[in-house]
Amino acid sequence: MAPLLRGQLDLGGDMVPVDEGLLSRFYLQRDDQPAWCGPTGPKSQADALVLMLARAQEDGLREQDYALEKLRAEIAQWRVPGAQPDLRRLLGLDVMLTRAFLAYAGHLQRGRIDPRTIHPEWNTPVQSADLIGLLQTALDMRQVGSALERLRPPQAGYYHLRQALRVYRAIAARGGWPLLETRADTMLVRRLREMGDLPVGIDTPDRGQLSAAIADYQERHGLAVHGRLDGQTLAELNRPVEERLAAIELNLERWRWLPHDPGTRYILVRIADYELDAVEGGKTVLNMRVIVGKPFWRTPVFSAKLTSTVFNPYWYIPRSIAVKEILPLVKRDPDYLQRRNIIVTSGMGLQSSPVDPNSIVWSGLNADDFEYSFTQAPGEGNPLGRIKFIFPNPYNVYLHDTPHTQLFAEKDRAFSHGCIRLEKSAELAEHILRGQGHWPLARVERELASGINREVVLVRPQPVYLLYWTTWVDEEGLLQFRRDEYDADHLLRQALRYR
Repeated sequence: MAPLLRGQLDLGGDMVPVDEGLLSRFYLQRDDQPAWCGPTGPKSQADALVLMLARAQEDGLREQDYALEKLRAEIAQWRVPGAQPDLRRLLGLDVMLTRAFLAYAGHLQRGRIDPRTIHPEWNTPVQSADLIGLLQTALDMRQVGSALERLRPPQAGYYHLRQALRVYRAIAARGGWPLLETRADTMLVRRLREMGDLPVGIDTPDRGQLSAAIADYQERHGLAVHGRLDGQTLAELNRPVEERLAAIELNLERWRWLPHDPGTRYILVRIADYELDAVEGGKTVLNMRVIVGKPFWRTPVFSAKLTSTVFNPYWYIPRSIAVKEILPLVKRDPDYLQRRNIIVTSGMGLQSSPVDPNSIVWSGLNADDFEYSFTQAPGEGNPLGRIKFIFPNPYNVYLHDTPHTQLFAEKDRAFSHGCIRLEKSAELAEHILRGQGHWPLARVERELASGINREVVLVRPQPVYLLYWTTWVDEEGLLQFRRDEYDADHLLRQALRYR
């Protein structure tokens, strides 16, 4: 039987692609004996796998990726009374079942695609598990279903987003929702109740109750909150349910890219929401608004370890900003550098030395022959504000304070060159430095007021996750949607379509 089974390993590779080396090793460890089938046909564990594959849509996955219909048809053939044994066909079915398990397990555990397909900067280690050992144990213990269940992300956020997917699938199955018109009060009330923004017990809301429900809807969708049915709110209400379903499925995929254990204390930046959460023990202990990169200067999606806090930082101005933005200003106004407290240096690293800006003929410089570096000293007008938080990464991205606090009043806050500007930088410093000795908020404020540049290295670096979620369920159980400012949903949808 062994040579015959090994001859079937290529079967189904076009329908259910998996790591062929993994598939081969699984059967090698079994001495090339079938795993799912006995002499008379498929065992009960084959049925258990088929039942799990039939639920793939509950996680936003596609049953056709696991050749479910073919598996059902093949298994059914063996259940027909008087079916003639065909060993080659039986072994082919066994291999197909193994392919389906490995593919589904891999998708549940780490997603359908490698996130670097659309986020080259992604550096978070993928979840890893011994799928061969997992499968063999599941077969031995007759626990195929529960083994697969345990591969899902364990976080409550993933579970609740799966629940939301089920709710929206039910709405789609009923035909979706009709388009609303500006004065369609009855339909509006029904929609707001269906979305959970209007309490079920309120059959005929008064003007105040309706306004409050509209405001809740606006809050959940990242809109300006005023409780009126304006054009932007109406446009959001009229997005097809299929569009909402697709967004939920895409963000379930993003969840699967994350580590199952993000850490006891970590910083989470939700780029599309323009917000930051400091999380401790699974709960948000500090929340604030942030400013992120413009679409042309996107804040990258990755994770790193926050290693230090810098009070009254210098700003080492990136060359691109120096050449494209500051050099033209200096050409028009030679005193610009002095007013902004910007230091000019030449050379690199230890070889760099300060240069008198008055000795440079600025009018003759351009991007090709610009050989200087700009550094802005701490103080008023420094774009980094009074504090920055360093998490080493190849993109020169960090969290920092800002003197332009008026921008936090904006609903859409994509204004930076990629770094994350903080609404409550002192409070974040107090949170991060907890456990570093005595660092209450009053001490943080004194350190900032001193104007002295100082770096405090963390004894225990903390994880930082810069994530792009356009749909999620918050800690209060509310389903949130946000505008896709970076068009990342489209890119992910395309990548999944051609997977």
